[in-house]
Amino acid sequence: MWALITYVFPDPSVFGFGFLNWKNLILVISVFLFLAALSIGWQARRLPDAIKGTLSVILAVLMAGGFFILGSEYAKPTFEFAQSQKLMIENDGANLFGKRIELVDGVRIELLECEQIGQAPNCVLELTNTNVDREIRDLKQSTLFEKTGGSLDVEQLQVGQSKSDQWNAFALVRNVPTRVTLVFQPVRGKLESIPALKVRFRSLKGEDNVVKFSGVALN
Repeated sequence: MWALITYVFPDPSVFGFGFLNWKNLILVISVFLFLAALSIGWQARRLPDAIKGTLSVILAVLMAGGFFILGSEYAKPTFEFAQSQKLMIENDGANLFGKRIELVDGVRIELLECEQIGQAPNCVLELTNTNVDREIRDLKQSTLFEKTGGSLDVEQLQVGQSKSDQWNAFALVRNVPTRVTLVFQPVRGKLESIPALKVRFRSLKGEDNVVKFSGVALN
């Protein structure tokens, strides 16, 4: 089903159909599976007890297996289009707790604030590693977009209290919140807004992970 959708609309968001994604497809299938089982159970209520009991066992086994497969696919997709979508996560606003936070490749990424210091835009992130100790690579490939569409690259990276313009990797200890400041290229004048901030880093498998924060406010 999704293969047909992506064949007709390679990028559904271009047509305003951003809701067409692999996660929502799995949720729709889950709801359909539940309603189908509920309907069959309702229609079987008048059957003899022996048949009804057998049918109930079969339905329970099928639902357990179906939801196990769907849950596994949701947690770790195996089909190619979902894997490629999972590498690009979009954050359009704060959650119920007022935080802009995403979890990707076992790393919790929270956008704390963005501000312009002098001519250089700065964005502060808090990274928390939820898995074993690791290194974060290529975070300097992150990009900030200003309102005219221009992109600004990272000029300097600050991890905790240490600054460097040479870092391609730094250690991320498990369960230790690490504050990272991205200092971007200077701009002329004052930025009024940040339409998008793309935080990019390499996964443990060497894949390119991107978290896109849209509509970022400037302090």
